[in-house]
Amino acid sequence: MRDCGSCEESGGGRAERCPQDGDPGRGTAWVGAAPARSAPRRGPLHRAAAGLLAAVAAFALAAPAAAVPDGADDPDVLRPQGVDAQGLPMQPDGMAGPARGLGQPITRMQILARAAIWADDHVGYSQLTFRKGWRTDCSGYVSMAWDLGRNHWTGDLHQVGERIGFADLRPGDMLLHHNRSRPRDGSHVVLFERWTDQPGGDFVMYEQTPPSVKHRTWSESGYSRKKYTSYRYRNVIENEAVWYPVTGDWDGDGRVTAGTAVPEGESWRWRLSDDPRGATTDADFLFGDVRKLPIVGDWDGDGRWTPGTVDLTGEHHDWYLSNSLRGGEPDVRVGYGDTEKAPVVGDWDGNGTFTPGVVDADGDVRDWYLSNTLAGGEHDLHVGFGDVDKVPVVGDWNGDRVSTPGVVDHDGEHRDWELTNSLDDPETETEVSLGDVGQIPVTGDWDGDGIVTPGVADPAIREWRLSNALASGIADTVFAYAGTPAAPGAAGPSPSPAVPPSPVPSPATPPAAPSPGPAAPSAGPVVPPVADPSPSASAFVPPPGVPPLDQPTVLH
Repeated sequence: MRDCGSCEESGGGRAERCPQDGDPGRGTAWVGAAPARSAPRRGPLHRAAAGLLAAVAAFALAAPAAAVPDGADDPDVLRPQGVDAQGLPMQPDGMAGPARGLGQPITRMQILARAAIWADDHVGYSQLTFRKGWRTDCSGYVSMAWDLGRNHWTGDLHQVGERIGFADLRPGDMLLHHNRSRPRDGSHVVLFERWTDQPGGDFVMYEQTPPSVKHRTWSESGYSRKKYTSYRYRNVIENEAVWYPVTGDWDGDGRVTAGTAVPEGESWRWRLSDDPRGATTDADFLFGDVRKLPIVGDWDGDGRWTPGTVDLTGEHHDWYLSNSLRGGEPDVRVGYGDTEKAPVVGDWDGNGTFTPGVVDADGDVRDWYLSNTLAGGEHDLHVGFGDVDKVPVVGDWNGDRVSTPGVVDHDGEHRDWELTNSLDDPETETEVSLGDVGQIPVTGDWDGDGIVTPGVADPAIREWRLSNALASGIADTVFAYAGTPAAPGAAGPSPSPAVPPSPVPSPATPPAAPSPGPAAPSAGPVVPPVADPSPSASAFVPPPGVPPLDQPTVLH
């Protein structure tokens, strides 16, 4: 028997296995399963998608604390998986510290896409090393795939999950075993991908175990199903419960106004308002693959902002951009940015066009890699600004027509904004407090004075609160806009959803062609979609003791 530090794995033999065992979990959750397959297919998009809609973020519903696994509260048990004697998970700075709890809302497609990156790269197992800030053991792998606030371990992963029945597992859920007496060689966690046949039987999974990440069926693993409990991430986004706020100048009048993107079939349904208070829906169309993240920007410099999507898979972000509000196929395809960095967009050189950027989260300060073209290739600017624990935003904070970075905190009762007007050795020049931690930061020039200012969108009641000044205090404009269908005579829906373009060339190729993924308008990073407050989907309420979501804001 080989000790992998977080699970037991037999060499040539097989440990007890029973994928048909009765379910140890309690309760039910979302019904349904991915289509059956006889064997796992290796394409990253296939593994990432598994027939699911994705590419947004939404808030999770608060629920009672999940049942505590055996040994999770036992101070006398040695702690494996990169934790100290007190059971605090090791973090990238070399220090053990409490996990932050929930991360930003994430779709099932995004979870599997993130898991597939480590599988494709054959990331090696270690309790002591980190990749892009994530510990490379089994629990660090799940923390990475779920994009949690910080690294967790098998003793506390249940805190960000909701216990479900085994037959109710859906792509991106986890099976967790925390052993009370032998946590080092008896604890493990794996990510569920899909059933091989009928729900409740054998299934395909991702797991981090020596020597490196494996993508295989449960029956190949030799583990005992009796020991594992099924959990669903509390912040996972189901397709039918997504509300994604976007902001942009849709009609070119110099004012940024509200909009929404929601999944409809395999495409995004965009509903955009030209009214400063969201009184009308002036554009209503389909554009982009829902497995990719929505973004907006003025890609051709005509003064009107239009949609785009960014792919989360592969070696680099693939961007699919449209220059119209009519839907259909993208006009521009670009390959740019490491997929393990967060996409942002902005006008970095003040020429009137929006171009891509990505933001890293390694070290103490966020590193921004910005491009001034839509041709892909290497970055033109490298900027260091903002604490890595804060959410990046983008905007023209001083009216000089150049987009510059900002970050938004999520600690305390309010959101604190730190903004800079420089792309050359920037320092914080403006500090603003606006919005509650449960609200999504958005940015825009709400009054047409040429200066981008903060705002927040409340997912629970679909309320927007916008400020026209870079000063802490009460919002100047408050209104409700949920993206209602267009009135008769308004722009009608596109006749057909956007068709995904052909494969994108390498980012090093000049007029590269990309695939869609997460990005956002120039005012800030990508904004996660929000759970639908209708009876079928619950409004977000922070679970007791869980820190607020660290979610990116809408970019313009």
